[in-house]
Amino acid sequence: MEQAFGIFMMLAILSTLIIVHECGHFLVARFFGFQTPVFGFGLPFGPSWTVGKRWNTEFRIHACMLGGYVAIPELGDESNASAEVFGVQLSPFKKFPIWQRALVAVAGVTFNVLFAYLVMLIMMTALGRPIPQGVFVGELPAANPIAATAGVLTNDELLGVDDKKIKTPEEFISYLATKKLTPIVLHVKRDGQAIDLPMTPNKDGKVGMGLSPKVQYVKIEGSPIDVATIAATELTTQTGQMVNSIGSLFQGVANKIISPNAKSKDGKPQPGIESFHGVIAVVKIGADFAKEDWRQLFMFTILISMDLAIVNLLPWPALDGGHLAFMLLEAVRGKPMEERAQGEIVKWGFLSLIALMVVVLVNDVSAWVHGDLDFKKKDPKSNSAPKSVPKSESSPDVKTEATSTSSSTASSTSSPTPEESK
Repeated sequence: MEQAFGIFMMLAILSTLIIVHECGHFLVARFFGFQTPVFGFGLPFGPSWTVGKRWNTEFRIHACMLGGYVAIPELGDESNASAEVFGVQLSPFKKFPIWQRALVAVAGVTFNVLFAYLVMLIMMTALGRPIPQGVFVGELPAANPIAATAGVLTNDELLGVDDKKIKTPEEFISYLATKKLTPIVLHVKRDGQAIDLPMTPNKDGKVGMGLSPKVQYVKIEGSPIDVATIAATELTTQTGQMVNSIGSLFQGVANKIISPNAKSKDGKPQPGIESFHGVIAVVKIGADFAKEDWRQLFMFTILISMDLAIVNLLPWPALDGGHLAFMLLEAVRGKPMEERAQGEIVKWGFLSLIALMVVVLVNDVSAWVHGDLDFKKKDPKSNSAPKSVPKSESSPDVKTEATSTSSSTASSTSSPTPEESK
């Protein structure tokens, strides 16, 4: 029952973040006078029901209630927009200046950032600032008994390994990756006493420990302005770490394509296409968050909202960044790209997103079957936190959300950590 409730909560959070994104596009488009013939709740395929019409917009509910979209035909390739595309009558098109179209395109991202800040502010006010209290052993899976055989117990505090101090699960995981089949000495604290435990990682650089950081929420002393400032600083820090994480992921994938056997500087294998994960992984991990500690959902919501914002800015056709790229080219050339060329670019961009969705679906199912998504908690600085799969537009004129898919996510002092191995 707890797992089912967690899954429901995650689906609700994801849908809310997507609707927030689309509301940004909708409200700014309406402000400037763009047509918004359809606002849909859910994915734009399968049966749908019209629940009302207001402001010349038809509001629909789709059978698959995950996410949403808003149709803005004057933002995209107008040659492809017609009453048949949206199923409603369209008014004659207006030509809007680039700056107005750009503001409409970036509005979804802006709303996601504002929503993330709002959630951060609520968390800081209601719970306090999350402060890590150390890394602890949360699980000893029977499938890999190396640590358990060496004498490790659940709730042991991880102090270090060999001569290296450990402050985050990622540091430990990265270090083990360089010590495959090599003896190490694990330093833990148990009942206030330091204990040294020799062991040898397996060929995958794992010893069979689920790592769980403990977090304490400390109330912020100060005025509301102080709280608001700390929330903004924390959000900026998390966003910077997320950008670095996403960049490292794509760099690693590119390096692996060029040199399949290459390793990163810390000795870990470069991430490949198998490192990309999507909605299934997000829902599974988020449900585990809710089961372990509902407070973790605050930071999880913040990270996913910022993830939506960051990835939608990528200059990929059918994403917000793709629209902005076309507008930038139009501003430089003094005229829009030829309709046929733009249509082809958007078409292939859309097909590539569909292909990526298939890849992440296969990765998610495979990871679930093999237990790779069985997280006690997710590591703030780990390279194994899935993000949701990009969702593309059903046409170049429909604004939808997209989130990156990867096994790398932003760090967070309150984010859960993954199992180190099984």
